[in-house]
Amino acid sequence: MKLFLMLTDAVILTAYGAYALHVFQGFEMILVLLLFFFAARVLALAVHPAFTAVNVGLLYFLWPYQPEILALAYLFYAVLYVFLSRREEQRLTLTRENTQLKVNQKNNLRYLFLKENYDSQIALNLRLEERRAIAQQIHDLLGHSMTASILQLEAAAELLDDDPDRAKSLLNSATGMMREGISQVREAVHQMRADVPALKAAEMRAMVDRFRLDSGIFTVFDEEGSLDDLPAGIWQVILGNLREGLTNIIRHSGATQVNIRLQALPGVVRLEVRDNGRGCENPAEGMGIGGMRERAAEYGGSLLLQNDQGMRVITLIPRREAQDDTGSGH
Repeated sequence: MKLFLMLTDAVILTAYGAYALHVFQGFEMILVLLLFFFAARVLALAVHPAFTAVNVGLLYFLWPYQPEILALAYLFYAVLYVFLSRREEQRLTLTRENTQLKVNQKNNLRYLFLKENYDSQIALNLRLEERRAIAQQIHDLLGHSMTASILQLEAAAELLDDDPDRAKSLLNSATGMMREGISQVREAVHQMRADVPALKAAEMRAMVDRFRLDSGIFTVFDEEGSLDDLPAGIWQVILGNLREGLTNIIRHSGATQVNIRLQALPGVVRLEVRDNGRGCENPAEGMGIGGMRERAAEYGGSLLLQNDQGMRVITLIPRREAQDDTGSGH
């Protein structure tokens, strides 16, 4: 902008000099004054606006040469200067705001990345803790019965020739202890299976609540049907696809409202995540959407994407998969 204003100064002074050359005598004096005038303008633009006072003082020496023409030209110049200054200030403000937005966007993406890593680590820690607890429970249930059974079997082997009746009694006792241990393990596994739906449903509600707090987006969550017989594998698909869908909404949608609906229908489990954002006609299937589709396909399910006044992502999983999975534990 300063270069443009300096060129404007040169044009004004050149035009005034050409006018003075044809009208007044003693042009050498006028030329010297105009050179000082231009030098003061350069200093005012390059160093500090206070040098404009020199220009006002030089108008006194130009008084015999109609300086009002020059003053009128610089009046328009002042209007132009104010206009360009405001434009430059607005441009700088927009640049700063744009830079701040980019910084905030990068910070938000970094926060989401760290949050995903943190959630993944928490989930891994929970799985490891569950495995440790299961291992400890199996050890406690089977450790005593198996150890005692082995001792009785070894004793029965020693007495088999000398005292068959005693050996038979020990074998029956060892068999009974083994049956009791297996019964206890089955009961523990059955209890673990019964706890899965309640724990996973609670995890899903916690995920929705955390999304609502972190994003500030108005979020509605509905459940329909009985979810008590869904195995852990189906829940992993539901939770994984829900997590990825909510992450995509934060990153890409610009939505102000999200509706989440989980339905346990007679033949299928249906998860719908819908937002009122900008939508997308042909969304690129990167690792996120591709991972959602693969998770559903592992259980015979599918993923549907619909651009309907926003984005609608639907996960469908056949209920027969849940029955097969549950039945496999007997």
